[in-house]
Amino acid sequence: MNLLKSTAKVWTTVCGLLAVAVGAPAGAAAQAAATPAAVGAVAPLRLAHSYALPADIKGHFDHFGVDPQGKRLFGTGVQDRKVVVFDFGRGKLIKELAGVQEPRAVLYSSDLAKLYVSDGDGALRVFDSNTFAPLKSFSISVDADPIVYDPATHRLFVVNGGEKAHHDYTSVTAFDTTALTQLGEVRLLGIEIEEMTVESAGPRVFANNRDKNQIDIFDRNDFHKIGIWPLSRLKRNTVSALDERGHRLFVAGHEGQLGIIDSDSGKELQILDIGPGADDIAYEAASRRIYVCGGGGPGSIDVFEQTDADHYRSLGRIATQPGAATGHLVAETGQYLVMAPAHAGKPAQVLVYSVVPAS
Repeated sequence: MNLLKSTAKVWTTVCGLLAVAVGAPAGAAAQAAATPAAVGAVAPLRLAHSYALPADIKGHFDHFGVDPQGKRLFGTGVQDRKVVVFDFGRGKLIKELAGVQEPRAVLYSSDLAKLYVSDGDGALRVFDSNTFAPLKSFSISVDADPIVYDPATHRLFVVNGGEKAHHDYTSVTAFDTTALTQLGEVRLLGIEIEEMTVESAGPRVFANNRDKNQIDIFDRNDFHKIGIWPLSRLKRNTVSALDERGHRLFVAGHEGQLGIIDSDSGKELQILDIGPGADDIAYEAASRRIYVCGGGGPGSIDVFEQTDADHYRSLGRIATQPGAATGHLVAETGQYLVMAPAHAGKPAQVLVYSVVPAS
Protein backbone atom coordinates (compact mmCIF):
# COMPACT_ATOMS: atom_id res chain seq x y z
CA MET A 1 0.00 0.00 0.00
CA ASN A 2 1.15 3.52 -0.76
CA LEU A 3 2.83 4.92 2.37
CA LEU A 4 0.97 8.23 2.02
CA LYS A 5 -2.37 6.45 1.91
CA SER A 6 -1.61 4.28 4.91
CA THR A 7 -0.40 7.31 6.83
CA ALA A 8 -3.48 9.29 5.94
CA LYS A 9 -5.69 6.60 7.38
CA VAL A 10 -4.13 7.07 10.77
CA TRP A 11 -6.48 9.73 11.98
CA THR A 12 -5.93 10.00 15.69
CA THR A 13 -6.24 11.96 18.89
CA VAL A 14 -9.34 14.13 18.52
CA CYS A 15 -12.55 12.30 17.90
CA GLY A 16 -16.25 11.94 18.00
CA LEU A 17 -17.18 12.00 21.64
CA LEU A 18 -16.36 15.59 22.59
CA ALA A 19 -19.09 18.15 23.05
CA VAL A 20 -17.70 21.16 24.89
CA ALA A 21 -20.13 23.60 26.46
CA VAL A 22 -19.66 27.34 26.77
CA GLY A 23 -18.96 28.64 30.24
CA ALA A 24 -16.76 25.89 31.65
CA PRO A 25 -16.15 26.08 35.40
CA ALA A 26 -13.45 28.48 36.53
CA GLY A 27 -11.07 25.63 37.36
CA ALA A 28 -11.46 23.94 33.99
CA ALA A 29 -8.54 23.75 31.59
CA ALA A 30 -8.28 26.67 29.17
CA GLN A 31 -7.89 24.29 26.25
CA ALA A 32 -10.28 21.40 25.79
CA ALA A 33 -8.71 18.01 25.10
CA ALA A 34 -10.58 15.58 22.89
CA THR A 35 -11.09 11.96 23.86
CA PRO A 36 -9.89 9.04 21.68
CA ALA A 37 -12.00 7.95 18.73
CA ALA A 38 -14.62 5.33 19.33
CA VAL A 39 -13.74 1.88 18.01
CA GLY A 40 -14.98 1.53 14.44
CA ALA A 41 -15.61 5.25 13.98
CA VAL A 42 -15.35 6.41 10.35
CA ALA A 43 -12.89 9.17 9.47
CA PRO A 44 -14.55 12.34 8.08
CA LEU A 45 -12.11 12.43 5.15
CA ARG A 46 -10.78 9.60 2.98
CA LEU A 47 -7.65 9.95 0.86
CA ALA A 48 -8.78 9.27 -2.71
CA HIS A 49 -5.69 10.32 -4.68
CA SER A 50 -2.15 11.54 -4.11
CA TYR A 51 -0.79 13.13 -7.26
CA ALA A 52 2.95 13.81 -7.60
CA LEU A 53 3.94 17.16 -9.08
CA PRO A 54 6.92 17.54 -11.47
CA ALA A 55 10.36 17.51 -9.85
CA ASP A 56 10.94 21.21 -10.62
CA ILE A 57 8.07 22.14 -8.29
CA LYS A 58 9.18 21.90 -4.66
CA GLY A 59 6.92 24.19 -2.64
CA HIS A 60 6.23 25.39 -0.05
CA PHE A 61 2.72 26.34 -1.02
CA ASP A 62 0.64 29.19 0.32
CA HIS A 63 -3.10 29.82 -0.12
CA PHE A 64 -4.34 28.38 -3.39
CA GLY A 65 -7.47 28.92 -5.47
CA VAL A 66 -9.89 26.37 -6.91
CA ASP A 67 -12.20 26.20 -9.92
CA PRO A 68 -14.81 23.62 -8.78
CA GLN A 69 -16.55 23.26 -12.14
CA GLY A 70 -13.37 22.84 -14.14
CA LYS A 71 -11.66 20.89 -11.33
CA ARG A 72 -8.64 23.15 -11.59
CA LEU A 73 -6.36 24.02 -8.70
CA PHE A 74 -4.25 27.19 -8.82
CA GLY A 75 -1.33 26.50 -6.50
CA THR A 76 1.11 29.02 -5.09
CA GLY A 77 4.69 27.79 -5.43
CA VAL A 78 6.32 30.46 -3.30
CA GLN A 79 10.00 29.56 -3.78
CA ASP A 80 9.29 28.16 -7.26
CA ARG A 81 8.06 31.60 -8.37
CA LYS A 82 5.12 30.22 -10.31
CA VAL A 83 1.42 29.51 -10.10
CA VAL A 84 0.80 25.79 -10.59
CA VAL A 85 -2.38 25.07 -12.59
CA PHE A 86 -3.42 21.48 -11.90
CA ASP A 87 -6.38 19.32 -12.95
CA PHE A 88 -7.32 17.57 -9.69
CA GLY A 89 -9.98 15.50 -11.45
CA ARG A 90 -7.52 13.76 -13.80
CA GLY A 91 -4.32 14.32 -11.83
CA LYS A 92 -2.63 16.26 -14.63
CA LEU A 93 -0.49 19.39 -14.65
CA ILE A 94 -2.06 21.97 -16.97
CA LYS A 95 0.42 24.84 -16.80
CA GLU A 96 3.18 26.47 -14.79
CA LEU A 97 2.26 30.16 -14.82
CA ALA A 98 5.28 32.45 -14.60
CA GLY A 99 5.37 36.21 -14.09
CA VAL A 100 4.80 36.13 -10.32
CA GLN A 101 7.90 36.54 -8.18
CA GLU A 102 6.39 35.32 -4.90
CA PRO A 103 2.85 33.94 -5.29
CA ARG A 104 1.08 34.02 -1.94
CA ALA A 105 -2.67 33.75 -2.52
CA VAL A 106 -5.03 33.22 -5.46
CA LEU A 107 -8.65 34.17 -6.08
CA TYR A 108 -10.40 32.47 -8.99
CA SER A 109 -13.44 34.34 -10.31
CA SER A 110 -15.64 32.18 -12.54
CA ASP A 111 -18.04 34.97 -13.52
CA LEU A 112 -15.22 37.24 -14.69
CA ALA A 113 -12.90 34.46 -15.93
CA LYS A 114 -9.97 35.94 -14.05
CA LEU A 115 -7.25 34.96 -11.61
CA TYR A 116 -6.08 37.43 -8.98
CA VAL A 117 -2.68 36.63 -7.45
CA SER A 118 -1.03 38.43 -4.56
CA ASP A 119 2.72 38.71 -5.18
CA GLY A 120 4.95 39.09 -2.13
CA ASP A 121 7.32 41.10 -4.29
CA GLY A 122 4.79 43.94 -4.00
CA ALA A 123 1.93 43.52 -6.47
CA LEU A 124 -1.53 42.22 -7.22
CA ARG A 125 -1.43 40.47 -10.61
CA VAL A 126 -4.50 39.67 -12.72
CA PHE A 127 -4.61 36.95 -15.38
CA ASP A 128 -7.19 35.58 -17.78
CA SER A 129 -8.22 32.27 -16.20
CA ASN A 130 -8.67 30.53 -19.56
CA THR A 131 -5.72 31.74 -21.65
CA PHE A 132 -3.58 32.72 -18.60
CA ALA A 133 -2.58 35.92 -20.36
CA PRO A 134 -1.59 38.73 -17.96
CA LEU A 135 -4.25 41.43 -17.87
CA LYS A 136 -3.13 43.96 -15.29
CA SER A 137 -0.77 44.51 -12.35
CA PHE A 138 -1.17 46.85 -9.39
CA SER A 139 1.83 48.02 -7.38
CA ILE A 140 1.41 47.71 -3.60
CA SER A 141 3.82 47.25 -0.69
CA VAL A 142 6.09 44.25 -0.38
CA ASP A 143 4.93 41.13 1.44
CA ALA A 144 1.53 41.12 -0.26
CA ASP A 145 0.01 37.96 1.14
CA PRO A 146 -3.49 37.07 2.42
CA ILE A 147 -6.53 38.05 0.39
CA VAL A 148 -10.27 37.89 0.93
CA TYR A 149 -13.09 38.41 -1.56
CA ASP A 150 -16.41 40.07 -0.79
CA PRO A 151 -19.07 38.77 -3.22
CA ALA A 152 -21.54 41.48 -2.23
CA THR A 153 -19.34 44.37 -3.38
CA HIS A 154 -17.03 42.43 -5.76
CA ARG A 155 -14.11 43.81 -3.81
CA LEU A 156 -10.85 42.03 -3.14
CA PHE A 157 -8.89 42.95 -0.01
CA VAL A 158 -5.12 42.31 -0.03
CA VAL A 159 -2.82 42.41 3.00
CA ASN A 160 0.56 44.04 2.26
CA GLY A 161 3.41 45.87 3.96
CA GLY A 162 4.19 45.46 7.64
CA GLU A 163 7.53 44.17 8.89
CA LYS A 164 9.22 43.65 5.52
CA ALA A 165 8.21 47.17 4.47
CA HIS A 166 9.75 48.50 7.72
CA HIS A 167 6.40 49.89 8.86
CA ASP A 168 4.78 49.63 12.27
CA TYR A 169 1.46 49.10 10.48
CA THR A 170 0.12 46.75 7.81
CA SER A 171 -2.00 47.89 4.88
CA VAL A 172 -5.15 46.21 3.62
CA THR A 173 -5.73 47.48 0.08
CA ALA A 174 -9.12 47.14 -1.66
CA PHE A 175 -9.65 46.50 -5.39
CA ASP A 176 -12.74 46.46 -7.59
CA THR A 177 -12.50 43.10 -9.35
CA THR A 178 -14.98 44.08 -12.06
CA ALA A 179 -13.55 47.44 -13.08
CA LEU A 180 -9.98 46.40 -12.22
CA THR A 181 -9.35 49.53 -10.19
CA GLN A 182 -7.71 50.22 -6.84
CA LEU A 183 -10.17 51.75 -4.38
CA GLY A 184 -8.38 52.57 -1.14
CA GLU A 185 -6.83 51.07 1.94
CA VAL A 186 -6.94 50.81 5.70
CA ARG A 187 -3.83 50.77 7.87
CA LEU A 188 -3.86 48.46 10.87
CA LEU A 189 -1.29 48.90 13.64
CA GLY A 190 0.93 45.82 13.77
CA ILE A 191 3.52 44.20 11.52
CA GLU A 192 1.81 40.86 10.85
CA ILE A 193 -1.79 40.72 9.65
CA GLU A 194 -2.89 37.26 8.57
CA GLU A 195 -6.14 35.96 7.06
CA MET A 196 -9.36 38.00 6.91
CA THR A 197 -13.04 37.08 6.97
CA VAL A 198 -15.93 39.10 5.50
CA GLU A 199 -19.48 38.91 6.81
CA SER A 200 -22.35 38.93 4.31
CA ALA A 201 -25.12 40.33 6.52
CA GLY A 202 -23.15 43.40 7.56
CA PRO A 203 -20.16 45.60 6.66
CA ARG A 204 -17.49 44.04 8.87
CA VAL A 205 -14.17 42.57 7.83
CA PHE A 206 -12.36 40.61 10.57
CA ALA A 207 -8.55 40.71 10.26
CA ASN A 208 -6.30 38.40 12.28
CA ASN A 209 -3.63 40.65 13.77
CA ARG A 210 -1.12 38.01 14.81
CA ASP A 211 1.46 40.60 15.85
CA LYS A 212 -0.87 42.10 18.47
CA ASN A 213 -2.76 38.86 19.25
CA GLN A 214 -6.08 40.48 18.46
CA ILE A 215 -8.79 40.76 15.83
CA ASP A 216 -9.05 44.10 14.05
CA ILE A 217 -12.42 44.97 12.50
CA PHE A 218 -12.99 47.48 9.70
CA ASP A 219 -15.81 48.49 7.36
CA ARG A 220 -15.70 46.92 3.89
CA ASN A 221 -17.44 49.92 2.30
CA ASP A 222 -15.54 52.98 3.51
CA PHE A 223 -12.60 51.23 5.28
CA HIS A 224 -13.08 52.94 8.63
CA LYS A 225 -11.95 51.05 11.72
CA ILE A 226 -14.81 49.58 13.75
CA GLY A 227 -13.06 47.99 16.70
CA ILE A 228 -10.43 45.69 18.20
CA TRP A 229 -10.96 42.39 20.04
CA PRO A 230 -7.95 41.42 22.17
CA LEU A 231 -7.46 37.65 22.56
CA SER A 232 -6.25 36.44 25.94
CA ARG A 233 -6.57 32.65 25.60
CA LEU A 234 -5.97 32.05 21.91
CA LYS A 235 -2.38 32.63 20.79
CA ARG A 236 -1.00 33.66 17.38
CA ASN A 237 -4.39 33.85 15.66
CA THR A 238 -3.91 33.16 11.98
CA VAL A 239 -7.07 32.14 10.08
CA SER A 240 -10.81 32.42 10.68
CA ALA A 241 -14.23 31.42 9.36
CA LEU A 242 -17.66 32.80 10.18
CA ASP A 243 -20.96 31.19 11.13
CA GLU A 244 -23.27 34.15 10.73
CA ARG A 245 -26.44 32.29 11.65
CA GLY A 246 -24.94 31.09 14.93
CA HIS A 247 -23.05 34.34 15.60
CA ARG A 248 -19.73 32.52 15.92
CA LEU A 249 -16.29 33.32 14.57
CA PHE A 250 -13.95 30.31 14.43
CA VAL A 251 -10.32 31.41 14.81
CA ALA A 252 -7.39 29.01 14.47
CA GLY A 253 -4.07 29.83 16.13
CA HIS A 254 -0.64 28.74 14.97
CA GLU A 255 0.07 26.94 18.26
CA GLY A 256 -2.67 24.30 18.14
CA GLN A 257 -5.79 26.12 19.28
CA LEU A 258 -9.21 26.66 17.72
CA GLY A 259 -11.08 29.50 19.36
CA ILE A 260 -14.87 29.79 19.36
CA ILE A 261 -15.58 33.53 19.45
CA ASP A 262 -18.89 35.36 19.89
CA SER A 263 -19.05 37.36 16.64
CA ASP A 264 -21.22 40.04 18.26
CA SER A 265 -19.09 40.77 21.32
CA GLY A 266 -15.67 39.26 20.60
CA LYS A 267 -15.81 37.13 23.75
CA GLU A 268 -13.66 33.99 23.71
CA LEU A 269 -16.16 31.27 24.56
CA GLN A 270 -14.02 28.14 24.35
CA ILE A 271 -10.75 26.76 23.02
CA LEU A 272 -10.46 23.40 21.26
CA ASP A 273 -7.33 21.41 20.50
CA ILE A 274 -6.06 21.18 16.91
CA GLY A 275 -2.78 20.29 15.20
CA PRO A 276 0.03 22.89 15.11
CA GLY A 277 0.74 25.34 12.31
CA ALA A 278 -2.85 26.08 11.26
CA ASP A 279 -2.92 28.03 8.00
CA ASP A 280 -6.36 27.32 6.50
CA ILE A 281 -9.88 26.97 7.85
CA ALA A 282 -13.31 26.38 6.33
CA TYR A 283 -16.81 26.24 7.78
CA GLU A 284 -19.56 24.54 5.78
CA ALA A 285 -22.98 25.60 7.01
CA ALA A 286 -24.83 22.74 5.27
CA SER A 287 -22.95 20.00 7.15
CA ARG A 288 -22.06 22.24 10.12
CA ARG A 289 -18.47 21.09 9.86
CA ILE A 290 -15.25 23.00 10.54
CA TYR A 291 -12.05 21.98 8.72
CA VAL A 292 -8.64 23.22 9.91
CA CYS A 293 -5.47 22.44 7.95
CA GLY A 294 -2.04 22.79 9.56
CA GLY A 295 1.49 22.05 8.44
CA GLY A 296 3.19 21.67 11.81
CA GLY A 297 4.63 18.31 12.86
CA PRO A 298 3.40 15.54 10.56
CA GLY A 299 0.76 17.83 9.01
CA SER A 300 -2.92 17.47 9.85
CA ILE A 301 -6.56 18.26 9.10
CA ASP A 302 -8.84 18.61 12.12
CA VAL A 303 -12.57 18.20 11.53
CA PHE A 304 -15.27 19.26 13.99
CA GLU A 305 -19.03 18.98 13.85
CA GLN A 306 -21.11 21.82 15.26
CA THR A 307 -24.01 20.46 17.29
CA ASP A 308 -25.23 23.98 17.97
CA ALA A 309 -23.57 27.37 18.49
CA ASP A 310 -22.24 26.29 21.89
CA HIS A 311 -21.33 22.63 21.38
CA TYR A 312 -18.73 21.03 19.09
CA ARG A 313 -17.78 17.41 18.48
CA SER A 314 -14.42 16.39 17.11
CA LEU A 315 -14.69 13.98 14.18
CA GLY A 316 -10.99 13.27 13.89
CA ARG A 317 -7.51 14.44 13.05
CA ILE A 318 -6.22 13.20 9.72
CA ALA A 319 -2.47 12.99 9.14
CA THR A 320 -1.31 14.58 5.87
CA GLN A 321 2.34 15.46 5.14
CA PRO A 322 4.94 17.65 6.90
CA GLY A 323 4.66 21.26 5.79
CA ALA A 324 1.26 20.73 4.13
CA ALA A 325 -0.19 23.86 5.70
CA THR A 326 -2.86 24.91 3.23
CA GLY A 327 -6.05 23.12 2.25
CA HIS A 328 -9.29 23.93 0.46
CA LEU A 329 -12.78 22.53 0.97
CA VAL A 330 -14.48 22.05 -2.41
CA ALA A 331 -18.05 21.68 -1.22
CA GLU A 332 -19.41 21.52 -4.77
CA THR A 333 -17.59 18.24 -5.46
CA GLY A 334 -17.46 16.84 -1.92
CA GLN A 335 -13.67 17.01 -1.78
CA TYR A 336 -10.92 18.51 0.35
CA LEU A 337 -7.61 19.42 -1.32
CA VAL A 338 -4.18 19.78 0.28
CA MET A 339 -0.89 20.86 -1.29
CA ALA A 340 2.16 19.16 0.23
CA PRO A 341 5.72 20.38 -0.43
CA ALA A 342 8.56 18.06 -1.38
CA HIS A 343 9.90 16.34 1.73
CA ALA A 344 12.42 13.64 2.61
CA GLY A 345 12.90 12.48 -0.95
CA LYS A 346 9.20 12.58 -1.82
CA PRO A 347 7.99 14.93 -4.56
CA ALA A 348 5.54 17.74 -3.93
CA GLN A 349 2.00 16.41 -4.08
CA VAL A 350 -1.64 17.31 -4.47
CA LEU A 351 -3.67 15.30 -1.96
CA VAL A 352 -7.33 14.78 -2.86
CA TYR A 353 -9.65 13.68 -0.04
CA SER A 354 -13.27 12.63 -0.36
CA VAL A 355 -15.58 14.09 2.27
CA VAL A 356 -17.29 11.24 4.15
CA PRO A 357 -20.85 12.29 5.11
CA ALA A 358 -22.15 11.73 8.59
CA SER A 359 -23.69 8.28 8.99
